[in-house]
Amino acid sequence: MDEVSDVVIVGGGIAGSALAYALASAGRTVTVLESSVEYEDRVRGETMMPWGVKEARDLGVEQILLDAGAHVAPAWMQYVEGLDEPAMLPMSMMIEGIPGTLNMRHPDACQALIDAAAAAGATVVRGVHDVEMSAGHDVSITYSSDRPGEVHGRLVVGADGRSSTVRRQAGIALQRDPPINYITGLLVDGLADIPDEQDVTVGAGDQLLLMFHQGGGRARLYVCMGRSGQRRFAGPDGAAQFLAAWTPGCYPLSGLVAAGIPAGPCATYPGDDTWTDTPFADGVVLVGDAAGHNDPIVGQGLSIAMRDARIVRDLILDGASQSADFAPYGRERSERMRTLRLIADAVSVTYAEDADNRMARRMFVAEKLASMDAEVFPLLVGFVTGPETVPAELVNPQILDLIRNA
Repeated sequence: MDEVSDVVIVGGGIAGSALAYALASAGRTVTVLESSVEYEDRVRGETMMPWGVKEARDLGVEQILLDAGAHVAPAWMQYVEGLDEPAMLPMSMMIEGIPGTLNMRHPDACQALIDAAAAAGATVVRGVHDVEMSAGHDVSITYSSDRPGEVHGRLVVGADGRSSTVRRQAGIALQRDPPINYITGLLVDGLADIPDEQDVTVGAGDQLLLMFHQGGGRARLYVCMGRSGQRRFAGPDGAAQFLAAWTPGCYPLSGLVAAGIPAGPCATYPGDDTWTDTPFADGVVLVGDAAGHNDPIVGQGLSIAMRDARIVRDLILDGASQSADFAPYGRERSERMRTLRLIADAVSVTYAEDADNRMARRMFVAEKLASMDAEVFPLLVGFVTGPETVPAELVNPQILDLIRNA
């Protein structure tokens, strides 16, 4: 089929569908081309930080996610091996009016957002493959699904993930920092006896453990470890080994976690970072992972996607379509990702990097956080309040040396 749209969005994940909903709600004609017929569990992207929730509210999609079953966690409890008492991070108090972090199974969030986009008037085509793009002053996209199709418009948005075909065809290259850590995730049921109003982080042994509740006794669990742990949970008994790893002595409810029931695949990803300072070309702009991703150890992916979608929406509504029009987005995103890279590296170096002095590193950072140290506290809280809240002078890689030499 041949269509004409103001905007063609390739990729109907979190960023693409949220943007499609926002643009369609503002009266723009939008076509979304999504490769999947059914969203699969990719074991990532299931918690949204308060700064991301604020962006989602601005886009108009926060309530969509809540109506679809998203769970709000107003606090995090942090347990660190060697400390007598856990520390509480009051997520509901970090940004005025934001009740906490928002957790939801990724496939369910994608489906809720793309359904909302369609209801707002966007044309949605699923099962798309063989996408070919011709961009510039005028844009055309050809693709195959159940039949060949073509869409013409003023702008293509690449929201098609880490292996983005739009990015490749636009000739945009990503820079990459290799991983300090690896992260393994598993969706777990049977956790009804664990209070779900508090998400959990645990620093113990050579691992950082993370628990994000989704309600109804279900949570997404992660184990972050150094590069030596890349294959720790590989093989057919990976899920069982993963749950066995969730038994640190400093977490009092670890036995309940270890008895949980796997509810999805167990998968491991590198904690790498990718980025570009120019996530745009004539007739093309990239959002979400297509424009580069942050190490998932600090769970920024959904928040990044929300801000990308919000800024690009605003620019499009102001008439942006060509390269120079998206320069403000490129500048903001470049600085945002630079700050988030450092935050992720600091967390990884503290809790997961292979090291002989891991306990000393954790104690050093715990003391800095407890005292609200002026050089460390704003940096390590910036992943909650937003990277723009971190003073520019603190975005300094020397912090990594201080932690490593603790």
